[in-house]
Amino acid sequence: MTAPHPAQTRRRLRVGVVVTGLAITGGLERCVLEDTRELVAAGHEVEVWHHAARSNRVDDGREPFERLGVRLVDATDYRFGVRTALRDAFRFAREGLRLRRSHLDVLWLNRPEYLPFGRLASLVSGVPLAVHLHHLPNYSRIGPFSGGRTRFLAVSHAMAEAWGAAGAPADKITIVPNGVDTDEFTPPSPADVHSARTALGITDDTPTVLYYGRLSRSKGVVALLEAWGRVLTASAQRTPSTTSAGPGESTVKQPLLVLAGALYPDEAPHVERAVAALPAGSVLLAPERDDVLPLLHAADLVVVPSIEPEGFGRTVIEAMSAGRPVVAAASGGTGEILSGDWARFTVDPTDTGALARKVLDTLDEAVHDPSLGTRSREWVRSRYGRAPHMAALLDALQEHARA
Repeated sequence: MTAPHPAQTRRRLRVGVVVTGLAITGGLERCVLEDTRELVAAGHEVEVWHHAARSNRVDDGREPFERLGVRLVDATDYRFGVRTALRDAFRFAREGLRLRRSHLDVLWLNRPEYLPFGRLASLVSGVPLAVHLHHLPNYSRIGPFSGGRTRFLAVSHAMAEAWGAAGAPADKITIVPNGVDTDEFTPPSPADVHSARTALGITDDTPTVLYYGRLSRSKGVVALLEAWGRVLTASAQRTPSTTSAGPGESTVKQPLLVLAGALYPDEAPHVERAVAALPAGSVLLAPERDDVLPLLHAADLVVVPSIEPEGFGRTVIEAMSAGRPVVAAASGGTGEILSGDWARFTVDPTDTGALARKVLDTLDEAVHDPSLGTRSREWVRSRYGRAPHMAALLDALQEHARA
């Protein structure tokens, strides 16, 4: 695999961005919108090819892209099936002919599970294909889809290694870590904290731990809820660092776990059972929301306990940019972000005892070391800001674009 290098000269590109729905449903979609915005600001011409997986959400998310003035193209269904292979191949080839008429310099596929579509569309259109590897491989063997003018952009070394093991040539993989706008994810003032907590119905002195994202077992939510019971038991036995009591009294304030995100029907029974097993009032379920900054401002600590390794771990850098310490899985991209001295904040989330201890210890450290939040923000600013991300992305796209 190769590392991005500075381009000697940058020319204006016509970039075709391939996504599914336009709605912001996770970190990947947010990254695509931010990158599109900066590509346009840098003078590049962008058109977004999109196909919503759920037809009732076909118009969700259009407005931010329309504001940027990019062309939005309703694309075919990107899914490929063995039983429908011939029909799918015909659709993909037809889409390739449409792409040829757009005279693109590079086709940028942001959902690697649709690599068969991207490869055939690239072959027919003659447009080089850049496949952004945000998550683990969907195929056990991708060699047949890696030929021609195909290049892979991995968000972490962990993803590069995983896709390399599945057959992506190492010399065709470039590391392009994600980035966050640190001016958007800012630390709160005391007034911000009070306002954010009031909106959620949380008192100022409640130790608050936040998880936000999809509420699923693979994201470690059930494991976190199991660990939370241990946190509650252990915190009641510790010397209170946060109290709410009158003169002469010392009352331990029960910590609160906030779970904010989408809960889909297939996961709901597992999550709801785990919540029901905990004391009333110890978990707050909040709906999914685009604006997560108030959630971060309300928290003392953010936990990212993904059991299935994260490709990168955008939640980690958002939280740290906002001055919030993070406990995260030691595997995948989250383990890479929390490297060096920060590795002590990583844990195996399947070990619920270890997860509970790590949460408690980090809560204590956040209370006793106010500089922890400031150092968290500086770590992200220097390594995972928007500037280094866009430099790496543009270098990779420029290098791969057709002459």
